[in-house]
Amino acid sequence: MDESPPASNPISVSRVMIDASSAILLFKARLIVTCCEALPLCMTPAVFAEVTVPTRPGASGLGRLCRQRPGIHLLADPDKGLEKHVRSDLKRLHPGERDTLQHVLNGAARFVIIDDGKAVKVCRRYAIPHINALLCPRLLHWRGWLSGDQARVFLIAWLHWGAIPKP
Repeated sequence: MDESPPASNPISVSRVMIDASSAILLFKARLIVTCCEALPLCMTPAVFAEVTVPTRPGASGLGRLCRQRPGIHLLADPDKGLEKHVRSDLKRLHPGERDTLQHVLNGAARFVIIDDGKAVKVCRRYAIPHINALLCPRLLHWRGWLSGDQARVFLIAWLHWGAIPKP
């Protein structure tokens, strides 16, 4: 892994949306707090409802992060002001992913951390900037929040858990 961020590509962010599976994965990896400190993470009420189901990993911890700063900012339900074909496309997604992508399309965030395959296809179709949670260690490294060695440790741990398919 490259030890330094690309010199010609400074990383600045305003808001970053996150979906439920990404938030849970980052919580399990013990990276969610660092992400909250480094990135202005936001989620929708539908995503909040999904991650705070008592039987879900990290339900209480993610719930607490939504009530503290730095933490996860809860945004209101998104405006519905999108073209009909875009709304139809988004309706095929689960409510959390649908509302998350609608916020990005409405300009409420710069990019999205999302791991749902259908949602990623929608991101590609509408040129929505996105990454998956597995790229967060590298992003945190580029922003100076993790060393290169720390970022490698997270990627190796995810390989071990099976979150990344082995070659």
